[in-house]
Amino acid sequence: MTGGSSVLRRAYEAMALFAMLNLVGTIALVGLLLAGGALDGEKLRQIVAVLRGGQPSPTALAPVAGQAVAASPDVPARSVGAGAAAESQMDLEIVRRESERIKTELEQRLALNNSILLRVTTERENFQKEREQAAHTEESTLRERRKEGFKKQIDIYESLAPKVAVEHLLAMPEPDDAAKVLLEMNTRKAKAIVEAAKRGDQIEKMKVILARVREVAPERSADLESKEQ
Repeated sequence: MTGGSSVLRRAYEAMALFAMLNLVGTIALVGLLLAGGALDGEKLRQIVAVLRGGQPSPTALAPVAGQAVAASPDVPARSVGAGAAAESQMDLEIVRRESERIKTELEQRLALNNSILLRVTTERENFQKEREQAAHTEESTLRERRKEGFKKQIDIYESLAPKVAVEHLLAMPEPDDAAKVLLEMNTRKAKAIVEAAKRGDQIEKMKVILARVREVAPERSADLESKEQ
């Protein structure tokens, strides 16, 4: 996986871990507030509403000045306390379930992001392989064309009269290229071209070409330079 994909993956995992830690901290704080009596059922429901993406009631979290919450004289104090405890326990369970839901959603989003990153990386690797394959195919095709072109060049030299062929051969800018032509040609026709070099300047250029042939194929050079009896 590339460096860019690794950075994105670490960023997504860090965000998910941060969100989960926040949820755990929220649940712990709610539990402490409930245990200390600083949080009642109505305020807890408002917190749950915020976790679900809603808006808290402005009056629910701000009690009216001087207003006191008292149990009905007809209801025993123990029943009121038990009911409040049960309600707080129920609200705490709601918070826990909500945190589990958010945690599951974050895990699903993280899995989706990882899947997208994997797909992008795979497609990028496939594209790179296709480019390399195309370059290799193009290079192979170019080599084949050069080989075919060189073979046609040899056929042309063999079809020319020696006096004409030697003029074209000696006109090549590189002696190595001329030596390759003599190496690939029919021995008899190549020798006729060598012997067609009669003038002084032609003889000097031919000596340089034959020296290149001698370096790579001494036996071939001997055949081209031998004098018929």
